[in-house]
Amino acid sequence: MRPPQIPDDDIERIAALCRLHILDTPPEERFDRITRTAQRVFGVPIALVSLIDRERQWFKSNAGLDQIETPRDISFCGHAILAEEPFVVNDAVSDERFANNPLVTGDLGLRFYAGVPVHEKGGWRVGTLCLIDRKARDFSDTDITTLRDLAQWAETELNLFSFEQATRLSREKESRLQAIVEHAGDAIITIDDQGVVDTFNPAATRVFRCKPDAIIGKPAVLLVARRFRAEIAGFIDELARHGIGDEGRINRQIFCRRADGAPFPANVVVSEMQVNGRRAFTAIVRDISERRRNAGTMKKLNRQLAETLSLQKAIINSTDYAIISVNTFGQVTMFNDGAQRMLGYAASEMRTQEALGRLLDPAEIGRRIEVLSQELGRPVRPGADVFIAKARAHKTDEAEWTYIRKDGTRLPVMLSITGVWGEDGQLTGFVGIAHDLSERKRVEQMKDEFIATLSHELRTPLTSIRGSLGLLAGGAAGEMPAVARNLLDIANKNCDRLVRLINDILDVEKVESGTMRFDAEVQTLLPLVEHAVAATHAYASQFHVSFDLRFEPGDMFVSVDADRLLQVIINLLSNAAKFAPTGDVVEVRLKRVPGCARLSVTDRGVGIPRQFHDRIFQKFAQADASDSRQKGGTGLGLNISKAIIERHGGRIGFESDPGVLTEFYFELPLVAAPT
Repeated sequence: MRPPQIPDDDIERIAALCRLHILDTPPEERFDRITRTAQRVFGVPIALVSLIDRERQWFKSNAGLDQIETPRDISFCGHAILAEEPFVVNDAVSDERFANNPLVTGDLGLRFYAGVPVHEKGGWRVGTLCLIDRKARDFSDTDITTLRDLAQWAETELNLFSFEQATRLSREKESRLQAIVEHAGDAIITIDDQGVVDTFNPAATRVFRCKPDAIIGKPAVLLVARRFRAEIAGFIDELARHGIGDEGRINRQIFCRRADGAPFPANVVVSEMQVNGRRAFTAIVRDISERRRNAGTMKKLNRQLAETLSLQKAIINSTDYAIISVNTFGQVTMFNDGAQRMLGYAASEMRTQEALGRLLDPAEIGRRIEVLSQELGRPVRPGADVFIAKARAHKTDEAEWTYIRKDGTRLPVMLSITGVWGEDGQLTGFVGIAHDLSERKRVEQMKDEFIATLSHELRTPLTSIRGSLGLLAGGAAGEMPAVARNLLDIANKNCDRLVRLINDILDVEKVESGTMRFDAEVQTLLPLVEHAVAATHAYASQFHVSFDLRFEPGDMFVSVDADRLLQVIINLLSNAAKFAPTGDVVEVRLKRVPGCARLSVTDRGVGIPRQFHDRIFQKFAQADASDSRQKGGTGLGLNISKAIIERHGGRIGFESDPGVLTEFYFELPLVAAPT
């Protein structure tokens, strides 16, 4: 982005703009009529009468736009006032000066701009009449001529200042000045060249506790503490003879005197004026008694504030967290020392939201767009929307990302993004706080490697134990006593449980390492579901639970690894049977949804507590994690099932109303029947 150049004579140009007395005035029909005409003539959604102030462009008329001002450094009109010729940008996205401008990349989505300068009567270019469109377009010479004519109209209205308006403004100024004098908080006193009081405003009455008729026409030195009177009398005499001079005014502190004789410290500002060809003076007197009394307190408060700000700054910059904040225009307002240490970039290299884009992997952003669009139920656009969509909706967005350091190395982080809201409820920006996950990832990898190694090492002896127990149960060692057979059954069941646990752990390890094998082929889904129901029937019978399978007519073809998908379906069925009430019927439903086949398994058991919903698919996750839980299980089945379904391009989820019903489901993309 290229900000508009600031001309050398910009101070004089702004002074000419201020002399128009039009900035920050209410909307006027005479200007709105022009922008509405421009909208109709050119068929654009937005037309503006824009005035370029020191740090902003302010819109006297803003047809089609809710904003009344934007920063000057991102304005197109700031470029347009640099020359007399019309300023036209046919397609901002392809123009290197504006391609990454927040007005182009942000909510406004500006693509086309055409502006003609508008002058004040002295010839200064104070603003523009401009057109904005959200799509690129051409602009012919005839269009430019028409826009010039409309700009002349706007210029005429801008400089229209009739005699009646001038008279009204003069009276308003006089009335305003009188109101200021009458309602001012400071004492305002006028003194003639003889040092006699001419006027005494109401605030002077309160400050000096003296009525106007008791002091008007008398020497002003009566208002000064006695020990200063001689000095002030000489001072007034000197002013009467020579005036204030080039300084324009005199500012000093003295001790004044109230009507009851009590002295008080005051700040006095004296300025000179001419009345009927003679010098006169205005003195503005401010009682600073309270200020002096509070000086010590203010110094203490300022010191405490400075210490607090210094402490906050020290905390922010000493933390190992990377803290980055941006305003609503995409400008980076904070890039703390922790971010600089973590990422290797200096704060000066990260001025804009676009610069922050270097920190992230485009492929990872693409995956995040898919997840976030599904979560929010609306398309999420590439760019800033990926990061601020949830924060703009008053939600905390916490997710794992991979930061790319300046040296190209990658760093896993947990990034939390929140919106910053003003007291008026308006969004003022966003802040992102990231902490390094490298150590946690390393520890997790060590743990996973340990579990995987341990599982492999346990598998061989467990296989031997299981085989030996099977031989004993089969009578290989002869008939056994009832007590021994009972103990043998217990050992056999626990051995099977250990084997299942080890197999689940190995499956998790394969999923996380990416080595789980999938042999997908196109097949109908119903036979797999029927197979799973039949395979789980015996298990469900021990809980006195049965299955009710219903399905829509017609084949539903999916591309899946049959063994892996059976593993998922059996897991969902066995979970439902295990947690369903005794004698319950678990509902199994297979139906079509747009583009997918959906299988759901519903039971009417105790359900899943709400506080556990976010962790249901995590490893070793169980709603009842106590040693006394009655249902058993490793807490790995749903984690493995989620990985298998997602590897097939599907999604898995659940809905639970505790004590009423719990439904687990997965959806797989439908494919064409094999030829």
